[in-house]
Amino acid sequence: MSDNEHPVDSMPLDEKASDDRSAGVMSALQALESRIDKLESNLLARQRESNLQLYRQFEAFHWLTQRLSIKGRLPPLRGWPLSPDILLELHETVSANRPGLIVEFGSGSSTLVIADALAQIGQGRLVSFEHSPHYAEETRRSLEREGLLEWVDLRVGELAPWQGAHLAFETEEGAKSTIGDESVPHWYPVPLLEDLDAIDFVLVDGPPAGTCRFARYPALPALAGKLASGCSVWLDDAGRWEEKKIIEAWAEHQAATVEQRPMEKGLAIVAFDDAP
Repeated sequence: MSDNEHPVDSMPLDEKASDDRSAGVMSALQALESRIDKLESNLLARQRESNLQLYRQFEAFHWLTQRLSIKGRLPPLRGWPLSPDILLELHETVSANRPGLIVEFGSGSSTLVIADALAQIGQGRLVSFEHSPHYAEETRRSLEREGLLEWVDLRVGELAPWQGAHLAFETEEGAKSTIGDESVPHWYPVPLLEDLDAIDFVLVDGPPAGTCRFARYPALPALAGKLASGCSVWLDDAGRWEEKKIIEAWAEHQAATVEQRPMEKGLAIVAFDDAP
């Protein structure tokens, strides 16, 4: 072979192609292994957080039952109802602050817990609004069984079209309702609220989110002029996107301080310096 000639690669083309494929497969396997490691790490982190949250709820439920004077059992506390951590905070707050008039939207376990706190301190009144006759009757029976009916004014009324301003109208998507006209948000019947005045504490846990977009927005407008100075408004499910937007809108329309509590489903506490 002369000095001007170059050695010819003796490796067959099919062998080179095979090596290239092997290298590609190895690279893909390494990338897959890296992704699996990340997924496993994320799953373990979520499992640890889930276990911690479960422990927190068991702990809160334990201390809640220590505070309650009821003899029967509470309604189920998973899914839609308030979580044990919020119920514990609720009982402690009512017992400590002694509000004269409490309003809640959405009855159930919270109704029983608030009524129990009022009975223990021997003062106060709860007005509870419920749109479902079925759930209202369940709540009424629970209160009657525990001798707590005298502390609660349970008002039942089918959700009706809301006539005031609504956050749903300010969004491009508009309102999505499962009740009647899909373009109209719904709320508890306004006439049921007309006699209320000087409300010290409000709990918003209804109506259900599926009612319409931003279903709980009317809570504050519906009570305009009816809240006492220093009134505190609690909004459950504050971890959801719609509830976050509701809080922002409330704060924009009325000077308020907002505290986010790290409860299982989120709890926003809105306090007003001046009554809205």
